[in-house]
Amino acid sequence: GVATPGMPFWFRPEFVRGIDFQYPIEPVRRAIAKATDEGANAIVLTGHMGLKTRTGGDDFANNVMALTSEFPETAVFIAGHTHQAIPSRMTNGVLLTQADHFGIHAGRVDLVFDRNSKRLLHREAHCELMDNRFHFDHVVISRAKSQLAESEAALAQPIGELAETLRARSQPAHPSDVEKLIGASILESLRGSGVPVDGAMHGVFDEETDVAAGPKTVRDIWNIIPYENYLVTAELSSDEIKMIMEEVYASHEGRNLLGFEMKTEGRGGERRITSMTLANGRPLDRARKYSVAFNTFDSRSGGHRFMKLRALLERPEVNCTLHPLQTRDALIDYFRRHKLVDKIAGAPQLAVAA
Repeated sequence: GVATPGMPFWFRPEFVRGIDFQYPIEPVRRAIAKATDEGANAIVLTGHMGLKTRTGGDDFANNVMALTSEFPETAVFIAGHTHQAIPSRMTNGVLLTQADHFGIHAGRVDLVFDRNSKRLLHREAHCELMDNRFHFDHVVISRAKSQLAESEAALAQPIGELAETLRARSQPAHPSDVEKLIGASILESLRGSGVPVDGAMHGVFDEETDVAAGPKTVRDIWNIIPYENYLVTAELSSDEIKMIMEEVYASHEGRNLLGFEMKTEGRGGERRITSMTLANGRPLDRARKYSVAFNTFDSRSGGHRFMKLRALLERPEVNCTLHPLQTRDALIDYFRRHKLVDKIAGAPQLAVAA
C-alpha cells in the first residue's frame, strides 16, 4: 500500500517529523520487484489516493493514473481518499475499485487463479451500500461494547445551551453566525492561555445545516467541527493579511477572518479587499504586526488551496507558533464557561456570551 504524498500539505512538520512522504512511483517499483521475487502470483496495490472527482486525473495528492500507467501488470488498485464510490473501472489496464468513505460502502475484490499454473484467470470488484439490509456484527459489537459505551457517555455530556439558531452559510467578508462563534471561542481560549491574538481565520464544514437553538452536548460540537486541528498564530502585517484573504476568496473556499471587518468588491478570483479595520472600527496600522490564528490544516495550505499562506507562514519573521489547543476543544470549553451562548453580533473582538 502507498500513502498520499499530499500529507505535508495538510499536516504541520511537527506531526510528521521523521516520516518521508515520497512520490510513490519508485517506492512502488521496489515493492513490486520484491513481491515478484518472493513468488507473488498477482499484485494488488492499495493507496490512500484516488481519481480526482471532476476530471478523473491526478493531482498533488492522488497519483493513480501515474501508478497504473507505470505498472499495468498490477491486477487491482484499491483506491481511497477522494470519497467516491467506484465499484469497478479499468484504468490503464488495471482494475480500479474504491468503496466510497466512512464505511458507507463495503468493497469486495475476487481474483480467480488456475490451481496448477497459478495464473490469474479472472478479476472483478464491486461495492455494496451498507444500508438497513445489513446488521452490525454481533461479535465485533460485543467486543467493543465497553469502548462504545465510553464514547457514547463522552459525546452525551451536556456543555451548555445555545440561545438562538445560528446561520451556517457565509459570504466572503461576511462570516456566518457559526463562523463568528468558532472565532470567538478560538480568540477567548488563546487569550485565556496568555496568547495575545487579534483575529482568527476559520470556516464551517457544513454550510447547509444551521445550528439549532437549545441544549448542546459534546456530540453537537463534533458535528460542527468533525476533524481534529490544533491552532497556530502568526505575526502579520496588514498587507500580508490582505494577500491571505484575497487568496482565500479566489479559492472559493469558505473561510472568513474573525476579529476584523472587511469590505470587498468584485467576484470570484477577481474579488479584492477595498478596506479593512479591526472589529472595533479602528483602521489598521501598516507599520504594525497583528497576531492571527489559523487551524493547522489551513496553515499548511488547506490541501494545496492556500499556497501563499503556507509560504508566508514558513518565513521565520512571522513567528508562526503552534499552540497545544484544538479548535473543537476551544468551542466545547466556550460553552462550558458561558453556559448560555448568544448569537455574536459582529466580528468577535472580545468573547460574547450570556
